Amino acid sequence: MQETFSPEKDSIAVGDTLWVNSSHSTSFTDLNSQAEVDFSNSQIGSNIRILNFPDTSQTVIGAVNDFDIIKIYGNETGNDNIPTENKGFYYQEINGNYIFKLGFIAKKKGVYGISLGNDFGIVQRKGGCEKATIEIDNANTNTHLYYYENFFPGDPVSQYTIRHAYFFKVY
Repeated sequence: MQETFSPEKDSIAVGDTLWVNSSHSTSFTDLNSQAEVDFSNSQIGSNIRILNFPDTSQTVIGAVNDFDIIKIYGNETGNDNIPTENKGFYYQEINGNYIFKLGFIAKKKGVYGISLGNDFGIVQRKGGCEKATIEIDNANTNTHLYYYENFFPGDPVSQYTIRHAYFFKVY
């Protein structure tokens, strides 16, 4: 699965909305057998992590409360293991597709990173016993990774961060 963030800008103003969109058929390809597997009526979700990269610290800070979240497609899971950093959401199944669309309205200035985590251990609900892990990657051309690199100079950037995170500044 892929998600995209829009507008694809490196900065937005307080009060602006950053959107995340994701959509995928309810059928997925098994990476081992290449067979199509129907996962309709299953619960596919993601933990969204929102972090602030403050000027005054070398430690990132959970920033869920720095944004108002608008749900267009998707439902909260209540699985917020670190409530200041994470919000859990399920995709909404519509016409044979899993759809996810959220808006993040910026309430505070700062440099932020948002990422959608993979979904592990999805159980097929259509009478089968198939289980899956769904990889959710960022499809944006520019994720503004330099904000992360500026905060952690000299540290290697993980492939997970490269594939999942989107960085931006709120002014």
